[in-house]
Amino acid sequence: MEVFYTFCRVADDIVDEPGSDEAKRAALDVWRAVIRGYFDQPGGTPPHDALARELAGVVREYAVPMQPLLDLLDGCAMDIGIRDYATAADLRRYCYGVASAVGLVSIRLFGCVAPLSEEFAVALGYALQFTNILRDVVEDYHELGRVYLPRDEMSAFGVTTQDLAAPEKNPQCVRLFRLQYFRARHYFNKARRLVAPEDRVALKAAFVMGAFYEAILEKIKARGFRLTRERIRLSKWEKIRLLRRALKDVRRAPVAVSMPKTVVVIGGGVAGAAAAAEAARAGHEVTLLEAHATPGGRAGSFLCGGGKVEIDHGHHAMFGCYHAFLRLADTLGVRDKLDEAACLDVPYRLPGGGVSRLRAVRALPAPLHLAAGLAGFSGLSWRDRWAILRLGLALRLGAGLPASGETAAAWLARHRQTPGAIRALWEPFCVAALNEPLSSGDAILLAATLRRTLFGGIGDSAIITSRVPLARLFAPELALALRGTGGDLRTGAAVSELVFSGDKVTAALLADGSAIEADVFILAVPWAAAARLLPELAPVAVAAKQIQGRPILNVHLFTKGELTAERFSGLLDSPVQWIFREAPGHYALTLSCPGDWMALPVSEIATRARAELAKFFPETAHVPVEDSVVCKYPNATFAATPQAASLRPGAATAWRNLFLAGDWTDTGLPATLEGAAQSGQTAVQAGL
Repeated sequence: MEVFYTFCRVADDIVDEPGSDEAKRAALDVWRAVIRGYFDQPGGTPPHDALARELAGVVREYAVPMQPLLDLLDGCAMDIGIRDYATAADLRRYCYGVASAVGLVSIRLFGCVAPLSEEFAVALGYALQFTNILRDVVEDYHELGRVYLPRDEMSAFGVTTQDLAAPEKNPQCVRLFRLQYFRARHYFNKARRLVAPEDRVALKAAFVMGAFYEAILEKIKARGFRLTRERIRLSKWEKIRLLRRALKDVRRAPVAVSMPKTVVVIGGGVAGAAAAAEAARAGHEVTLLEAHATPGGRAGSFLCGGGKVEIDHGHHAMFGCYHAFLRLADTLGVRDKLDEAACLDVPYRLPGGGVSRLRAVRALPAPLHLAAGLAGFSGLSWRDRWAILRLGLALRLGAGLPASGETAAAWLARHRQTPGAIRALWEPFCVAALNEPLSSGDAILLAATLRRTLFGGIGDSAIITSRVPLARLFAPELALALRGTGGDLRTGAAVSELVFSGDKVTAALLADGSAIEADVFILAVPWAAAARLLPELAPVAVAAKQIQGRPILNVHLFTKGELTAERFSGLLDSPVQWIFREAPGHYALTLSCPGDWMALPVSEIATRARAELAKFFPETAHVPVEDSVVCKYPNATFAATPQAASLRPGAATAWRNLFLAGDWTDTGLPATLEGAAQSGQTAVQAGL
């Protein structure tokens, strides 16, 4: 190892020390000829110095193959004249030469015998080098004038080469660095899946090195990706602790993990995005196929007003208890695109213009924080408040839970909820959460949502909204993360058919006639689309066809003047449940369970919506509407009724490599962004 390391050091010094590019290339060519001479290849020459002779002995004794040695020199040669890299694929070729090729030689010296260890060496080499690049990005720019970050990724985040001199001056550098973290994390996880049991002891040095670099990677993350010229290091005691832990892990029985796989995710909504991000981070190679021009699905956006205004298909409010969705946001590094409140704080408008606020008291522990909030909510009497708290206490204790097949109305009646509590809180909450009235809504889904939100922890009921149009919430991060780890995100790629053979899917056929093969397929599309792609008589397809949809209506009003300064407001006793202030003069109205509104012409819907707002904001009745956009979604959600429960499938299917995701699958939740994200992550856990 000392001889081989010295050779690596010499090759590196050739390109880093002063001298002309021609002289450096000539020096590397001398080494190439010597290495070919070890194997009696054309163009080979005898060893030219003592190191070359020592290396010859190592190569022969340990049966080191020629190609990794040549690849190492080729990797070093890429530092001659090249100051940056156009794409992640270009950078990966460099990393293969200077790191993965080193690993391929090292495993011979370690005494590895399993062919799988070669794949391990390649993956770990990438992980170490990508971590090294991230750690030294500022130092490399100042000391060497080199940028080991893909230009296309820098451009996507609006980062210039000069920004790397002082990354703290451009906040977008943090986004760029998070992406590099994701790539390194992918390769560390991939390497773990490639450890051959018979070579575990032989690889102990690689495990130690991996532990050191992985700890550095997590230190970078813990510092919020704030990188400077000062290199992040491990202390002596940190190294000793990691050394002991790594060597102890070598002696333990290995934990069974699946091999890295190729994965095709069909559907680029939140469920598909969650599945793709989860699988890629775990070390798999993922291709995400989306039929439309942009990903996002029902949580996407479109341009209107001559391409000047970007509008969400529907405004989605989230809660602090959306742990699966927030995991997706954290995985892709987009958490700062979300506006997160500290606790529940919802302003409500009353007919006639009155204002009431449902605001939890953060200083009090749960559930007292909600009790104090209810005390200040003028839409309720004290009898109503006591009934609500009594229900909350029962839910927290696990008492009086809904029965299978029970409607939300029947369950609330069983808990003696008052007409006032139902009118002011439970009916609006059920409509907003389930897109179903209490009379037909599934009590189990309502109770599950209430336990997580209103009756959860202090932060669980806090409302979260996106600071950006939903189409840009995971863009460009998701596409770059997949492409940077060997996968892809393909838009305009409609899947027309799945090819089944026995108990597995062999390929996805696209509308353009091409086919994509993979080890695992995750079908993350709505229920009707899933039924079309599955065999017609398969039980899961038959059940999916029986699932009914429910509509949601969204109305965007563009006004000449302000209607409200609140980010969002609820409307009590109105078919319009929510009004969101998207921008000055731009308001988005949400109507779940819109009833007869869906059949109206869009012009009449806009007129009705403006008249409805005048009842709740009478002080703005004079503000004219300059333009409007009406979005009708007949099947925005599945019908969250008790009858639908038995129709919702789990992630696994009758085909061993096909898994389902989507908010309509059996998540235990209604059709929400949380259910969608949870389903994608569950599909990965089930299949990978």
